[in-house]
Amino acid sequence: MESYYNCLSVKADNFLWLLQDKALEITGEAIEEVKDGFIIRTEKDIEPIKSQLIAYAQELETIMSESINMEFSEQTLKNQDWIANYRDSITPIVCGKYYIHPSWFEDKNHKINVIIDPALAFGSGHHASTFGCLKALGIVEAELQSLNGKKVLDVGCGSGILSICAKKSGACVWACDTDEVAVDSTKENAQKNSVALENIFLGSLNAIPEAKETFDIVMANILADIIVALPLQSFVKKGGYLILSGILDKYIPKVLDKFKNFKIVSQEIKQEWATLVLQK
Repeated sequence: MESYYNCLSVKADNFLWLLQDKALEITGEAIEEVKDGFIIRTEKDIEPIKSQLIAYAQELETIMSESINMEFSEQTLKNQDWIANYRDSITPIVCGKYYIHPSWFEDKNHKINVIIDPALAFGSGHHASTFGCLKALGIVEAELQSLNGKKVLDVGCGSGILSICAKKSGACVWACDTDEVAVDSTKENAQKNSVALENIFLGSLNAIPEAKETFDIVMANILADIIVALPLQSFVKKGGYLILSGILDKYIPKVLDKFKNFKIVSQEIKQEWATLVLQK
């Protein structure tokens, strides 16, 4: 361990969760979430990290046609056990029957326990869209009466949190992501939770044309524009469900227009993030 480490504080007024995910991808190290931003602590040079975040923000601005204002502050501090301090700042969450917690917390009785270490993954359940999907999964389970034997597809699986929850509820789960780091995270977290998903693959829907109209549930916690671009509806069987999140509330009409032939089962908004449950 070096005597000193670099600390980069990042504030952003838009697409904060995507910038956090990018920071995790770039550094491979723990980040601490704070109000309207996050903190990166590393012994590496922070200038390349800062440059990559700025470049990524510019890409997002082009794709989403929205501006992102970012503020940076930098410090060099004496090293200490800041990973332990970071761990102390992370709290488990309860969403319905699921108890999502880091590996350093004990399981909770009478709950489905899911271990997700935030320092190693893209989603720990704390973000409004992930929490919304977990809640939506409970809504669909109630509609179906059980997830036992139901076939589920998790598009953009990230950390694998949704896939693992569905699997622990009895479903047969396929998971995919276009990011190799996310696929590896899902595999690692599935192993950590002692579950074996039926299929985890790098890529998107075009990789599984044979699976069209075979899934009871398709979940996608990704950006609204990607949800609209993907043929998600083609992979849901008749009577099946779509769980969609990662949608800023102002984009709800765009998403609903894409799936206008689906019945709206549930529509909830948490901290400007919408989660939709639709039935084919």
